[in-house]
Amino acid sequence: MAEKRKMVLVVGLGRFGLSLCEKLAAMGQYVVGVDADPAKVEVVADIIALAAQLDATDEDALIKVGAKEADIAVVTIGENIEASILATTIIKGFNIPLVVARAQTALHARVLSRVGAHRVIFPERDMGQKVAEQFVHPWLSSFSQLPGGDYLVGEVMPLREMLGKSLAELDFRKKYNAMVLLFDRKGSRFLPSADTVINKDDLLLIAGKKNDLDKLLLAIEEEREREGNGA
Repeated sequence: MAEKRKMVLVVGLGRFGLSLCEKLAAMGQYVVGVDADPAKVEVVADIIALAAQLDATDEDALIKVGAKEADIAVVTIGENIEASILATTIIKGFNIPLVVARAQTALHARVLSRVGAHRVIFPERDMGQKVAEQFVHPWLSSFSQLPGGDYLVGEVMPLREMLGKSLAELDFRKKYNAMVLLFDRKGSRFLPSADTVINKDDLLLIAGKKNDLDKLLLAIEEEREREGNGA
C-alpha cells in the first residue's frame, strides 16, 4: 500500500531549504515553500507545488498559502533568530502534527523547543559530524540511520568465517550483535530464515548499533586488505 502523500511547508529557501524542497518534491510530496526573498522563491517555483514570497512572521500570509493544512512544517530560517522563533511559534499554533525547526546555537534550540517545535535540528553541525565520522569510518557512507534510535542499516560482504554456514550455525545475532534483514544473491533479494546458508557472493543487509558494526566492518575491511595483498 502506497504511503499517503504529505503536505510539507518549508519556511526559508536558503541552501538548506532549497535542498529540502528538491528532495521532498523528488519523493512525490506536496511541498509549499515560502521566503521573503523573491529571488529564492523564483529558484524553487518550478520544482515544488507552490512557492510564495511572504514574511514568515505574518500569520495571515501563512494561512493564505494553506499552512494550516500542512502535515509537516520545517522552519529552516538560519541567521535571523528572531524570525525563526516567531515563525515557529505561529506555525505551532496551527496544530500541525510535526513542526521541525533549524537552530543556530544551543540557546536558540532551547527557545525553539519551548515555543513548541517537536524537533530541533542543527544541519551544519550534524553534517560536519557525519563527514568527520566518514573520514574515520568510511563504511558509514553506505549505511543509513534508522529513525528514532541509534541503529544503522546497510549492506556488507560476508567474512570468510561465515561462508558455508547458516545464520543459526553462526548464531549471527549473538556473535556479531547485528541482525540480518535481507540477502542479496546475484541481484535477487529475499528474507533469510535461520537455515539460510551464506555464500561467497552474497550481500547481507544488516542492522545494528554503530559500535557493534564498527567491529564487524573493521574485520571485513582487514580481511579484504589481506586478500588484496595475497595473504
